[in-house]
Amino acid sequence: MENLQVTACFCRTPGKRAAFAAEHGYRAMESWEAVLRDPGIEALILATPHSTHARLVEEAASAGKHVFVEKPFVLHVPDGQRAIAACERAGVRLAVGHQRRYQRGHRELKRLIEAGGLGQILQIEGNFSYDFGLRLDLSGWRADPAESPAGAMTGLGVHHADTLQYLLGPVKRLSAMSRSLHPRNPLDDVTGVLLEFEGGPVGYLGTNMLTPKVYYTRVHGLDANAWAENEGTLFAFHKRGADPEVTHYPVEGDPVTITLPEEQADFAAAIRGNRPPEVDGAAGLRASAVLEGITVSSREGRTVDLAELYD
Repeated sequence: MENLQVTACFCRTPGKRAAFAAEHGYRAMESWEAVLRDPGIEALILATPHSTHARLVEEAASAGKHVFVEKPFVLHVPDGQRAIAACERAGVRLAVGHQRRYQRGHRELKRLIEAGGLGQILQIEGNFSYDFGLRLDLSGWRADPAESPAGAMTGLGVHHADTLQYLLGPVKRLSAMSRSLHPRNPLDDVTGVLLEFEGGPVGYLGTNMLTPKVYYTRVHGLDANAWAENEGTLFAFHKRGADPEVTHYPVEGDPVTITLPEEQADFAAAIRGNRPPEVDGAAGLRASAVLEGITVSSREGRTVDLAELYD
């Protein structure tokens, strides 16, 4: 990949670390501290339990390392604020892994919205669900409610928490219901959320970990509707008084992972160009704020103004 080459790796389990390093031809680092001390490592990609993200980002920033961290950025907004501040003080770049906004269907939705092709935007809907809860490793950290609040929203729906705000701007407030409906899982496996955006439109976000796969984003305007489905490979535009126009985008490989190189390339280009990544800490924090707002709203049975989550 242009401007980015993975050279070393670390995880806590020695056997897994050695096997991963051997499979990919990386150096196996003996400790996290060794990673931070290594002058040949400019940037880090963090794929660790969610609750560790903020602390690891701060430690990496203190060591002068740029950071790409997987979603969700953080589970609590103030933790994210501190991590962002640490990166700003250190002069390093911070990116968050929300690759689905890069999908062609979502890029076309964004283009149409900005061009006024839908007229006044009134409403947006998104749902990302599939039945991973029926196969979830109950001994793993992802099955811990403390690591996966609101269940499927942490692993799946948070992608749309980013995409919907990429399309319409920040969410102002929300009201959520999140429940466990299947006896197998210790997590909430069904979540529904009503959203109000700062710009005025309202929206719905849904996710579950039990049904066959559902994946769509729909934008409703005064003049037309448009939507993306099937990991952004299907795009449809329906103007008032006309038949829907449907476009299928060909994808070579897995549509789920096809945009990963693009977001990684943007991270590298941001470092070399001394500019913020497209999905920077602030964008990642907006998605995390929606996630935390959902957990608070569902637990306390009330509408949550996201501003109250910030220090």
